[in-house]
Amino acid sequence: MEHLGQQKERLSERLKQRQEQELGEVEQLAKAVLETLRRDLQQRVSGELNTTVGAIRDGLRGLPQQISSSAQPLKTVLDQAQSEAHTLKLVSSVWLKASLIGVCTSVGIGLGSWGVLSWMGSEVQRLNSEIRSAKATLAQLPTGVTFVHQGGKSYILAPTLGTPFNVKGGDKMMAVEVQ
Repeated sequence: MEHLGQQKERLSERLKQRQEQELGEVEQLAKAVLETLRRDLQQRVSGELNTTVGAIRDGLRGLPQQISSSAQPLKTVLDQAQSEAHTLKLVSSVWLKASLIGVCTSVGIGLGSWGVLSWMGSEVQRLNSEIRSAKATLAQLPTGVTFVHQGGKSYILAPTLGTPFNVKGGDKMMAVEVQ
């Protein structure tokens, strides 16, 4: 039986060696297939790339001529626009100057008029305020006392006057008691 165990062991070892050998062969075959696929794919991609580059090159050959022929109408329109712009610039500069002078003059007159009218309005208000104040003062005068303008001079009239007394602050001032 020992003999069987040794045979079994040898068979096992040979089987293991054979499996390793077959695995090596499979690995070599897989590498060969992969290398063939790589070369084939590289050839196809190179072919497609060359075709694409050739098509782009062919398309670019006529492009400058197409651009020139397409740009010619644009150049004509641009030249015409420049000419019109120059003419418009000459005309508008004259009109612009005249308009600017007119606008500045109008603004100056308008602001000047507004300033004068504002000053006059404030003066009218101030004088109205003084008139109201004077009327209020006159209204406070005792009964029978009146204020009179005559010959460019102003007088206060009262039916009867009391005793005069001195007022501090000046020689030309006089006060009289009103009765």
